[in-house]
Amino acid sequence: MKMATLATYFGLGQQTHRSLDDVRLNLEVVKYCATVLFLESSPRITAEEVEPNTAQRNPFDMGQLSNEMEESYEMSSTESSEMYSVESELSSAVAVSHGRSDSAGFLEPDEVRISSISASFVTFFRGSQRIQLLHGGFILRLSCSRLKVLFGISTKFLDHAGRPRLNFVVNAPQSLCKVLDACDGFAQKLSLDSGSSSEWRPVVRIRKNGFVNYPTVRLHIPYTISGDNPYATEMYQKDSGGEQKLLFSKYDPAELDPLFTPGAFVDAFFSIDPYDYQQNAGIRLVAKKLIIHSN
Repeated sequence: MKMATLATYFGLGQQTHRSLDDVRLNLEVVKYCATVLFLESSPRITAEEVEPNTAQRNPFDMGQLSNEMEESYEMSSTESSEMYSVESELSSAVAVSHGRSDSAGFLEPDEVRISSISASFVTFFRGSQRIQLLHGGFILRLSCSRLKVLFGISTKFLDHAGRPRLNFVVNAPQSLCKVLDACDGFAQKLSLDSGSSSEWRPVVRIRKNGFVNYPTVRLHIPYTISGDNPYATEMYQKDSGGEQKLLFSKYDPAELDPLFTPGAFVDAFFSIDPYDYQQNAGIRLVAKKLIIHSN
């Protein structure tokens, strides 16, 4: 549609065909359209949840929709070609704050019994279902110590707003590969049994270094648009003096580059999130907490 048509629809006034006025009007049109798109793609918000009496209000009023837009933007599930799932909030809160090195709620790979892993569908959005991985009836989350960074922060894939989705690649020890391969198997079988025709992408990727094959996994750092920290992942730096929480004032991937250099070691606490989007399916590892070793 033309900008003037959208401006009239949203009640923003008439196009004056003056440069500065048109720029301002275009910005307002984009903001209103973005609000609608974010709400449409939200996996959690429905009109009834936003406000019970939706018929009594203008659904495109920016003041009324600011909170819904923010939540919807944070939870939007549309991604680029690797297609990530949205981090599920179905589990209870896990204690990974205040710089503590405990792993409450997270299992190390050696603590996982393959026979106790299962996959099941859970109701997600408007009756839709998604796969959830369990261990002994509890949501499976993992922790691994001293994972070696092989490839630093990548910004290859973008979200709706053109903001890069952050991830980095680490080596995968055999114990972790064993658990993740089992998760892949359970989730893929359930996906196929449900009738999905999406191509399954294994979470463990085998790379070559000369004549040597070595397994790797990709860890994702989600962002948030609420609160003081722009990243949903808690990050700490560890040295001989202990752990120090890292605080960031803005979303700037360049700030993370010096932290996740190839050869650096990290302790990672992450969730295991199956996804299925646009004929691509697999498992995404979402970092909940990262401890970066200084030496």
